[in-house]
Amino acid sequence: MVEYFKKQFPAYYFIIAILLTSMVFFMILTQREATIKKDILQNEKINEQNKANDLNNQGNSNNDNSERASGSSTQNNVTTPAVSPANTPALKSEKHVVRSGGNRFTKPILLIETLSPAEELAKLNNSLNEIINESKHNGKIQSASVYLKDMDNDNWIEVNDTEGYYPGSLMKLAVLICYLKKSEEHPEILNKLLSLEKNSIVPGQSYKDEVIKAGVQYKVSDLFYQMVVRSDNFATLLLNEELDINELNNLFSVLGLKKMDMHNIYYTITAKDYSKFMRVLYNATYLNTNNSQYALSLLTNSTFNKGLTRNLPSSTMVAHKFGENVSGKIRELHESGIVYTGTRTYLLTVMTKGERVSDLADVISDISTQTYHYFMP
Repeated sequence: MVEYFKKQFPAYYFIIAILLTSMVFFMILTQREATIKKDILQNEKINEQNKANDLNNQGNSNNDNSERASGSSTQNNVTTPAVSPANTPALKSEKHVVRSGGNRFTKPILLIETLSPAEELAKLNNSLNEIINESKHNGKIQSASVYLKDMDNDNWIEVNDTEGYYPGSLMKLAVLICYLKKSEEHPEILNKLLSLEKNSIVPGQSYKDEVIKAGVQYKVSDLFYQMVVRSDNFATLLLNEELDINELNNLFSVLGLKKMDMHNIYYTITAKDYSKFMRVLYNATYLNTNNSQYALSLLTNSTFNKGLTRNLPSSTMVAHKFGENVSGKIRELHESGIVYTGTRTYLLTVMTKGERVSDLADVISDISTQTYHYFMP
């Protein structure tokens, strides 16, 4: 038996060696896995701590900004409580981006809307409110609305922003924009000849200039001048008859405006919404640069001088359009324009409602004058 085990010893030795090696390998593997788990847990704790610190810093930063804006925390000895990470509110976007429909891969920006009025213009806002309230008290107007935007930055204010008005001839600018948009792909439209039929009927106007003659052929591009510069309703009638309503609806849609019906006499618009037409021209974001420049150059030649431009220096360039509407005894007069002072540029839209159109023109002029002196003291 002893001799048998002596002969088998090498085999047993080999088996024992394998078992010992396996045990050592298993112990090393177990220890390494424990080390890895420990490292993971430690990293997770560090990340959680960093997140908590970030939230605390964000809350403290928000408190600091609020204090700087209001100036009340230190002056009134009010202590702002610390913001805990669990109660930190989500930050809201301060801007709204308006984009066109675009193509398959692009969606160009048309407008960037800053959601809150500018505190920097609060003093001017108060002055404009005073003009409006005094004009109401004196019986010159029933209501008025204002939208003002500093075109050199994002600052804007508005007065009586929710009231809608019948736009009247203000919509001639939308017609012009639609034609110019179409001409970018079909330039031949500008040379198309149109003629006015005799006995054509158009709305009456308190402020009017020379009008086109019946039976005479006019190029579409020539009718632009008559429609925009002289606010000729007959020229507008011809252009409206040739206008594809879908193109007009597309313009209103991309600007976020309710659909326009040229035959709907009850269509209303706010001062802020109408100002979008001027803004996309100034930004050259709906039309190309050449057409935007052309449209604004036409507007600078407007012959209407009873409102925005009345008391401004003759050297001041203003791209503007006026509109009026009559409904029974109530008249409406509006004007929107971009004022180029040489050093500052701002957009001002004023919409008014009352019984005497001359009084409405006075109020528009007063608001324009006050605004100009604010920007050019």
